[in-house]
Amino acid sequence: MFKSFIVKFSIFIIFASFLYSQQSIYVETDDGWKIHSKYVKPKKDNLPVLLLIHSSKSNHLEFKNWFHEIEIYGYGWLAPDLRGHGASIYYLDGTSETYKTFSVSGINNDYNKMIRDIDACVIYLSSTGVDESRIFLVGINLGANVAIKYAAINQKIKGIVAINPASNINDITTINPLMLYKEKPILFITGANFQKRMREVFVLYNLTKRKNGTNYTFIITEYSITSADAFKKYQIYKILNWIKYPVMPKVIEPDKYKTQISSDTIFISTASSKPEVIVIDEDEK
Repeated sequence: MFKSFIVKFSIFIIFASFLYSQQSIYVETDDGWKIHSKYVKPKKDNLPVLLLIHSSKSNHLEFKNWFHEIEIYGYGWLAPDLRGHGASIYYLDGTSETYKTFSVSGINNDYNKMIRDIDACVIYLSSTGVDESRIFLVGINLGANVAIKYAAINQKIKGIVAINPASNINDITTINPLMLYKEKPILFITGANFQKRMREVFVLYNLTKRKNGTNYTFIITEYSITSADAFKKYQIYKILNWIKYPVMPKVIEPDKYKTQISSDTIFISTASSKPEVIVIDEDEK
């Protein structure tokens, strides 16, 4: 009985310390939203912070299975509820609104304005001493499109992990922003369970690689991807290991022995040789 008590008490202490390490914060956007977020500091000042951006109709808990694994690596993480989602449904004046009233069309709709939510989070991190050059944006579906668009505007962001992005989700487009990338580490991740989305991700990957360079543009194809909370530990570890070494080192060889180095060889893909561009709504995951 005593041993059982000790085990239960130890589990309680571990769980309590995990919760205690999380800070619940609110940041304010320049257009009047209060954005709720959870934040855990990195274990060392030189380690990266992952800004986790959830998909549509979800919230920061979509990444709940990632939190502990990220902390094992010593990295920090900040997970916001995007405007209209989770606890981020209030304006500064006290009125409220949810994503259900958002327009899915228009280049200035609330979905496109979500980059302001991310900017508010980045400003908060900067205020705590986290330089933008240590921040990685990790987004899935809608969140991936938001990450791609924001990183094109804020070129100081270190890198992006784009999980199942599309060329257009709720009028957040990605092709033009990706064309602005130059030597910026980006990892695309897609799943073979949704063939249309997988083909589109490969189109985005190939377009980005031409402009951004093979040393900075990577892709992983998983058997299945549905949501962030469905990721297995080994899949999360692939991403965290890439963040540790996000750029392929340049190999300098004598001309006689020079070989072609390409990020194509890093991961095995099952994409067709001539994928087609397909615009997919966020509801199709």
